[in-house]
Amino acid sequence: MTAPGQRRLVLAALALAACSTAGDPPAHRTAGSPPPVAPAIALDAAAPDAPIARAPLDAGLVAVPAGTSYATALRSADWARWPGLPDDLREADLVRTLGLGKGATRHDGRLGRRDVVIVEAPGLRYWLRDRNHVVLIEVTAKLGTTAPAELRSQLGPADREGPGRFLQAGATTTEYVYAGRGLALTVAESYDQPPSFAPRLAAVQLFAVGDLRTFVLELGGNARAGPSR
Repeated sequence: MTAPGQRRLVLAALALAACSTAGDPPAHRTAGSPPPVAPAIALDAAAPDAPIARAPLDAGLVAVPAGTSYATALRSADWARWPGLPDDLREADLVRTLGLGKGATRHDGRLGRRDVVIVEAPGLRYWLRDRNHVVLIEVTAKLGTTAPAELRSQLGPADREGPGRFLQAGATTTEYVYAGRGLALTVAESYDQPPSFAPRLAAVQLFAVGDLRTFVLELGGNARAGPSR
């Protein structure tokens, strides 16, 4: 066979091999055969545009600011940076950290589905479970100077908004619950028209970061409104 003929045979063999390797393109499929299935492609997890599998997030939980202690945020009334109450906060640590003096009173009560001890101090009260574990703090004095609208903008959408459980004479109150931030705000607005005062914070409740269900069942989130102050 001449050299040109040999070259033609070699080229034909290479073309046939290419067709088999490429998954038999349409020109080489027999009539009625199903189309080829594209091979799976392994993604490099290190590639910058590779999709990353993430666990679904609880709808009631959001990222909370880091780097600020609960005591610092509480003392400065910096509610936008509130990191949540420590899960295992004990009364002795709270009293020592905040420098709470004498004169507080205490009495037995209920919070959600559990028995608690309620400690009343000027401008602040807290709830103890198992007589030592601080699970909720309510602040009614030294609430800061940030306007409620600005503070709500900083915190983002509330998990729940409804009539305030903390009442205030001469005002209507609305409660905004941020369970994923461990925070609930009560905003007071004037009854009068025109309003006799600008909207203001009436109370702030502080607790551990959680979800709305825990807030309702364990922290009395559906309790009836309390007394006016």
